[in-house]
Amino acid sequence: MVDVLQNGNFDATDPPWLQDPPDLLCGQPLIAPDSGTTAACLGGGADGSLATVSQEIPLPAGAASARLTGRICISTEEIEAKDHDIVSFDILSGVAAIARLGTRSNQQGTAACQFVDFELDAALTSDPFTATFRIQSSLDVGRSTSFFVDTLALTIACN
Repeated sequence: MVDVLQNGNFDATDPPWLQDPPDLLCGQPLIAPDSGTTAACLGGGADGSLATVSQEIPLPAGAASARLTGRICISTEEIEAKDHDIVSFDILSGVAAIARLGTRSNQQGTAACQFVDFELDAALTSDPFTATFRIQSSLDVGRSTSFFVDTLALTIACN
């Protein structure tokens, strides 16, 4: 197992996290990050909005599966037992997903931000030399959900 994600705590300036739209990394006074001074802050925006943070990662030869561990805080106004607002974790080769690690939604959220552990696993469908690790939130119309992610590690197992 090899950890391929650098700056998984979002505190270093290098390597940078690509942010679309800009300014998706935050800290005090909005939230107290799980570790350090900064976390990825997705969701919480306008109806129907998408927010993405991503980073290029190296994949070792023979990469077969990925495990993402970290801490997440989901603060939501959506109380129905239905996925309204979602954050997804994927590994991409170009625009194609080669590992869909999983999602979290408003259903795992509460009114107040509380960081909890999470772990997601997926098989890789190919092993390009480099790939992109992407975290993306999507919001519906109506009450919003904020996703705060921090202290990430992405480990790759090889054949």
